[in-house]
Amino acid sequence: MLKKLFLIMMAFLITFTGVNWVEGVFSPDIEQKPRQFQTDPNHFTIEFFPTAPHYVGDTLSVRVTYSGQDEIANREISLFSGEELETPLARTQFSGFTQQAVFYWVLDTTKMDPGFVTFFFEVSEMGESWSKGLHLLPRPTHRQAEWAVVHTSCCTVHYLTETDAEADIKDIITILEDRTAVAIAQFFPDDDQAHLMLDEPLPIVLVPIVVGHGGFASNEAVLTYSKRNWAGIGLDILSHHEIVHVIDRQINPVDPRPSLFVEGVAVYLAGGHYREGDALLRAAALFDLGLYLPIDGIVNDFYAAQHEIGYMQAAALVAYLVEIWGWDTFVNFYFNLPDGPSDLAIINAALEDEFNTDLATLEADFITYLKTFTPDEEVKEDVRLTIEVYDTIRRYQTIAIPSAHFRTAWWPSISHMRDRGIVGDYAWREKAPFNIIIENLFLEIHTEFDRGNYSLIEKNLVLINSFLDAVEPEKTPLSHYVIGWPLPGVPRLLTQP
Repeated sequence: MLKKLFLIMMAFLITFTGVNWVEGVFSPDIEQKPRQFQTDPNHFTIEFFPTAPHYVGDTLSVRVTYSGQDEIANREISLFSGEELETPLARTQFSGFTQQAVFYWVLDTTKMDPGFVTFFFEVSEMGESWSKGLHLLPRPTHRQAEWAVVHTSCCTVHYLTETDAEADIKDIITILEDRTAVAIAQFFPDDDQAHLMLDEPLPIVLVPIVVGHGGFASNEAVLTYSKRNWAGIGLDILSHHEIVHVIDRQINPVDPRPSLFVEGVAVYLAGGHYREGDALLRAAALFDLGLYLPIDGIVNDFYAAQHEIGYMQAAALVAYLVEIWGWDTFVNFYFNLPDGPSDLAIINAALEDEFNTDLATLEADFITYLKTFTPDEEVKEDVRLTIEVYDTIRRYQTIAIPSAHFRTAWWPSISHMRDRGIVGDYAWREKAPFNIIIENLFLEIHTEFDRGNYSLIEKNLVLINSFLDAVEPEKTPLSHYVIGWPLPGVPRLLTQP
């Protein structure tokens, strides 16, 4: 009997010695390895991309954000897979500017089995190491999107198959050709110069998800195109804005580019921000509403200012300068700015050199000019509600989709993704019922702007914010995918949002 009890105890020890509970699953014991890993890192936040849910076939990236007080710039972080703790899967360094370290496309899950995947992280200089994992669901049968391309007289247009962009590509091309032609003519009134610009087609990328406010640009313009674009920006205005950015960079890739002028030019030439509207009249409405922001207070950190106010004022300032100087003088001024330690210093030096003035004096004259406008109540209501709506959109993004907020957006290089055939980061974003409810209300709001139905806009804003108030303080999970949905034994058809 004692011998039998001894054998049972030994079997128990053999069974449970050598395993360790990590992030909710059993994994090989790491206590016998050279490193010790926590499950709750100090001051480090880990995000996996594409965003959850994760499927077999995804190529995973990881972003680590540090929120502590120690110096993190250039410190190395190593990433290990759960299969190999001796040799890192990848190494990278933290940026001192963003306090982040990013591992781009470090794990191709195509040949992996569904289940829980554990990663291990180590910042050896700080004595920090921890584990973090994700649920990898079976490969979906309904996702076959691939990158496609069409070449037009104006542009090279990249898009994803099985999206609204593919269905509407002919109409999209017409809009892009028209808006590109107008933008080029705005920069280059001379037909010969415009023709030369067309020898280098503008790179345009269409994605079905909302990132930021629906578009961004570097050396190529990235635009949200979806029949359910809850950011509410039409392709005509959005494409014109981002096309202006691309042309701007092509013409002036080296000299200083103060954001005040970069965004002001784009909104001014596009004819509005989000919707068409007179830049000077809307800036005058800001002044009447007591919302005007002193330019010297926003010029050095333009994107930290309230977004809509900053963009409206920037466009109005450009419109004012074009009126008093003429377009040719303004463009010559903008494309020949001197180097300087800050945007304010750059603009002041250029104004002093060219016009014997400074930004403070220029702004005083600008404000005097704005006071000559008398925006009616409809314009003021439109301006006020535009600010409130997009503040609410960003609040929704912060709470429910941080990877879509322009301050925390996940927008990796699309050209690198195309080269590697990766689509997941921009191809889709699955929605829980919470997302669908909120985004439907935003879609109604954008429709009512066109109708001037401001009372319904107010009603929807109150409702949206009441929902956000309810979930924000409790940190309530907004998606069942966070817990690894679908649960075993539940047919996938019944779990689709």
